[in-house]
Amino acid sequence: MCMRIQLSHATVKDLQSRLQYAYRRDEVRLVRRTTVLLDLLVHHVPMEVLCAQWGLSPACIAGWRQACLLRGLDSLLYRHGGGRRPKLTAKQQRRLVELIEAGPLAVGFETACWNAVLIRVMIWREFGVLYNRHYVCTLLLRLSNLY
Repeated sequence: MCMRIQLSHATVKDLQSRLQYAYRRDEVRLVRRTTVLLDLLVHHVPMEVLCAQWGLSPACIAGWRQACLLRGLDSLLYRHGGGRRPKLTAKQQRRLVELIEAGPLAVGFETACWNAVLIRVMIWREFGVLYNRHYVCTLLLRLSNLY
């Protein structure tokens, strides 16, 4: 038995506006997911064609369709999948940025240039958290995007 689902005009407009928003923000995953759902639910493109076109499995597309039909357009939001909590709290991260901007001399080092080892030592002294010196660069990059 083949069933055809018809979305309301308002839902289609909302899907299209979310697609435009995803394009503007350069969110590739959301563009792909929204485009596939528009083709599947609005333009009635067969799932086999979408699988070949996007390189996705039928189970993936069926899961997206089911989530959209059950939870509505909220299913298009990507959420953080979990993972380990950061060792430094948000307040400590802001303080770390302030200390780094103040410079190594202000923190008590004898040099005027930061390096990963000095930042690692400073984090240990200030917050009691020991990072791998290789991770310090990743941490700094993440903090530069946040603050």
